[in-house]
Amino acid sequence: MRYLPIIAGLFFFFSSCTTIEIKESDVFDVKRTINLESFSKKTYTAEEIQIKTSDDLQLQAWYVDNPDAEKTVLYFGGNGFVIETSYHIITSIVEQNADLLVFNYRGYGRNKGNPSIEGIKTDALAAYEYLVNERKIQPENIIIHGHSMGSFLATYAASKREIAAMVLESPITDLNDWSETSLPWFLKPFLNFEADSSLLNNSNLREIKKINVPLLLIAGEEDKITPPEMAEKLYHSSISQNRNLLIIKMGGHNDLPQKEIYKKALKRFYNSKSNMQTLKDSLIAPSSTLGLSRK
Repeated sequence: MRYLPIIAGLFFFFSSCTTIEIKESDVFDVKRTINLESFSKKTYTAEEIQIKTSDDLQLQAWYVDNPDAEKTVLYFGGNGFVIETSYHIITSIVEQNADLLVFNYRGYGRNKGNPSIEGIKTDALAAYEYLVNERKIQPENIIIHGHSMGSFLATYAASKREIAAMVLESPITDLNDWSETSLPWFLKPFLNFEADSSLLNNSNLREIKKINVPLLLIAGEEDKITPPEMAEKLYHSSISQNRNLLIIKMGGHNDLPQKEIYKKALKRFYNSKSNMQTLKDSLIAPSSTLGLSRK
């Protein structure tokens, strides 16, 4: 809150030089809620379950079962994610022949507790243990998928547990880099950020160097929240011998699951054989049409 007077002053200063257009459509942030009945006419089934954490919380979760699935995706949502508004996310994944576990973090939705860095890390591992211990899913069939803030949980879980592969969507590198990358250049001299140490200790740039599994990075070219440059940095920092990067043209931060090229990339990634090796022949390589070039 200490920066509000500075920001207000800057907006007052720049308002004399430029006009900011606000359209009627910009006013509304519509999030339609869904329930299990929303999937009643699909070929897959969805059920509500409870995931018990190591500190005795019960997390609201949905398990979506696709009868044609060979892999199971464990999805870690972003800061504003709740399963009740995740229709496009769910369908974009399960329609690519995958089962899916999605859940609300502690303090989100109907869940008790208060969100914290260590708390949601506990939630992430509890979701993984549910798949292995309750669903009897082999680790070599589990794909972790993290969006935005969830990319921190994805790399955390992947560094602690065995998985088949990992998808990082609109990922964050770390807090310091994020503030440098996302701020307009003309604001940087005026703003300094102070962050809690628990936030600063989380770095995907550091964690990605520990994880050697097939990796798919996806970002939107027009994403102003987690700019695609961060996905590119993670791509170049990764030690994975099978890493892939897709930057979607005209893509934003939350709309990628609605784009066909996104669904196509997931399907090819999921269906790659031999634990998803040789993806350079089947999906996205630096020199391919879906590679580092923006689509």
